[in-house]
Amino acid sequence: MKDKLLFFFYLFLLIFVSFLHSVSILFFVFMLILAVLVFLPLKVKEKLRILRRSFLSVFFFSVFVSLPYVLIGFLIGEDRFNYFLMVNLRAFDLTVMTLTFLELVNLFKALDFSKNLSLLLVLVSSHSISYIKVLKDFTQAFKSRSPKNGVRGEDLKNYLTRVVSYFFEKSMETSEEIYIAMKSRGLYHD
Repeated sequence: MKDKLLFFFYLFLLIFVSFLHSVSILFFVFMLILAVLVFLPLKVKEKLRILRRSFLSVFFFSVFVSLPYVLIGFLIGEDRFNYFLMVNLRAFDLTVMTLTFLELVNLFKALDFSKNLSLLLVLVSSHSISYIKVLKDFTQAFKSRSPKNGVRGEDLKNYLTRVVSYFFEKSMETSEEIYIAMKSRGLYHD
């Protein structure tokens, strides 16, 4: 029951924070989330991992999405700095909330009120686990075949290209298999 209540509370907070547009209110929410994170019954290592992963996620989001938008605005004479702060604060708030939620709640218990959501969670988690194992295998194979004195840029490029193409092909194949399996069980409606 605790997991379900936390799940619905998390959804409420997710929607609430998504509609905030004021930088000062988002900063207040940011400070509030950090204060709550400090007092949660998690180990310090887990709290630092949540913050590190959140920071890295928002950093990459900022570099690839919001920073180019601000730079283009600068080039055409628009001031988009408040937008930059708002979007990145919101992204950080939502990321910390989500990672904290995933540390505190057992999703299988939280979603057991819906058979379809539980089935979807089982499918996603089983594929995630197998993809993580395959990625570790790729990485270990690359490290074992790489020279000790360093990796050439061409080798790294070939490795990354192969990994991305493998996962793309594998996800296409898996999605077709799941579609056919669900259709054969009567879960597909025309």
